[in-house]
Amino acid sequence: MSLAQARRPRFGFLAWAVAAGFLVLLGKLVQLHVVDGPRLRAKAMENRGEWTRHASRRGEIRDRQGNLLAASDRVWDVGLDPHVLAPEERSRAPEIARVLGIPATQVLAALDPARAYRPPAEPGQPPREVRWIVLAKEVGADRKRAADALGIRALYGQPRYVRTYPKGSLAAHVLGYINQEGAPVSGVERTFDDLLRGQDGWTESERDGRRREIVARRLRDVPAVNGMTLELTLDSVIQSAAEQALEAAAAKWNPLGGVAIVTEPRTGRVLALACWPTFDLNRFNDREAAPLDAQRNRALADTYEPGSVFKIVSVAGALDAGLVTPESRYDCGLSQVPYRGRMVSLPADSHPMGLEDVRTIVWESSNRGSVQIGMRYAESFGEQRFFELVRGFGFGAETGFPLAAGEVRGLLHPPARWDGLTISRVPMGHSVSVTPLQMHQAMAAIAADGLLMRPQVVARALNPDGSVAFEYAPRARGRAVSAAAARQMADLLRGVCTKQGTAAAAEIPGHDVAGKTGTTQKLVGGRYSSQHHVASFSGFFPAGDPRVAITVVIDEPRGAGVGYGGRVSAPVFKEIAEACIRRLEIPPARGPQGGRVVAGP
Repeated sequence: MSLAQARRPRFGFLAWAVAAGFLVLLGKLVQLHVVDGPRLRAKAMENRGEWTRHASRRGEIRDRQGNLLAASDRVWDVGLDPHVLAPEERSRAPEIARVLGIPATQVLAALDPARAYRPPAEPGQPPREVRWIVLAKEVGADRKRAADALGIRALYGQPRYVRTYPKGSLAAHVLGYINQEGAPVSGVERTFDDLLRGQDGWTESERDGRRREIVARRLRDVPAVNGMTLELTLDSVIQSAAEQALEAAAAKWNPLGGVAIVTEPRTGRVLALACWPTFDLNRFNDREAAPLDAQRNRALADTYEPGSVFKIVSVAGALDAGLVTPESRYDCGLSQVPYRGRMVSLPADSHPMGLEDVRTIVWESSNRGSVQIGMRYAESFGEQRFFELVRGFGFGAETGFPLAAGEVRGLLHPPARWDGLTISRVPMGHSVSVTPLQMHQAMAAIAADGLLMRPQVVARALNPDGSVAFEYAPRARGRAVSAAAARQMADLLRGVCTKQGTAAAAEIPGHDVAGKTGTTQKLVGGRYSSQHHVASFSGFFPAGDPRVAITVVIDEPRGAGVGYGGRVSAPVFKEIAEACIRRLEIPPARGPQGGRVVAGP
């Protein structure tokens, strides 16, 4: 056999082997491109495709002077892609931990091969790859730069914004907060969320094996639109003064709670709204630092019988109708008076009084005198008309406050539900319940020449570029009484804040202060308690040209003696009022000895 003949079988075997190899290769190509092609292409596009969300910055909240009350700080959630991490980079776990300020064990746990996959979505499918394992959340800019400096391509951050409140607890019940899920919970944050939130953007593109974007393959690029900035009517200095005054009163009287409200009566703009107890907005989820009871806006959600402050409704209505004048007299020593053919019992006074004029009845807060005035109004015009007078001052309805989520209407029964004594109780602020804001707005209506204004907390909204988007103008809800009657009532209320009245502690030398005290027994076990009271004072100044209206309500002050409004709440009013005088530069109307200031030549 020749050499050529001997080699021929070998060449044939080799040819068959090569042919078989090509057949196997061809089969593999058919499998990859035809059978598994769609799945593999989808996976490749999944690995290359990149959809990036660009978070919008939530708008800021500022006070009327531009002081920052709520801001959005940019942070990063830093993590790694275990499928991109190079083998030699796994040994750098301690370095990654040091830069991010986390335990090295946390990084090592993220590098566990078992965490690189999650169970399949359906049985029979392969495990799904995990392309993002978070190592540290809310990383600041400095740590983010240090992490980038490591040069580890698998380590990267996803930017987002977190809400912060630079002044902590200041105006907490007005601002509200954003919870851990990014949802607004209360206050301005919730009511004006549509303006503050903005619009997120996104980029749809592709990345190469080193996670670098292939700009030429970018499909969509929608920029984020930041939220608007809101400028409130609040004044941080006055707000702080109100909160400090409440805090001091709480330390002295150990009450269940307290509210202080400061507004411009003619515009309805809220300069301060303080509740005690309060909480730190930056620690809203700490139940020790921010219990749920402290988060309640008591100015809107709590109700009480207003007591003597409510007497302004009866007296102002009678003045407006021409039924009485400041000189009209009523016998405050009577225990019963006739009303529509029957005798009606009158409530007792805290001290004996006889035949007194309306001026003295207001100054000394006579229950019997005020009730007789209210009963005369109801007898002259009907109980329905008296009910409408009370409604005209805003009672029994929401105030229109823009943060009114959770606001209650109070309790004001229509005349059809009154019993035989109701007509002798409502005129003095009993058998009716109100919120502190309702009572404040009623007093502010006297200061605003009888106009009941809608309370306003947002002054204007600014576009992201700083231009003004729109402004909120003052709005009236209606007229409570005529301007003439309101001025007469304001003049009567001046005497309350003197040594002749029940609120001598609210007097401010050199300034005309008008206001009314209230001391109400609380219902305990279905009966009025002589040990549990709500002390209040509501007033305004200068009485002749009101710039500021202030209401202070202290729920159940505890201490020696009765917690009268003139004893407990009036001093808080004065402290806040003096802060307003300094802040707003309100000039004195009278000299220190009571004489009016006369301009020089």
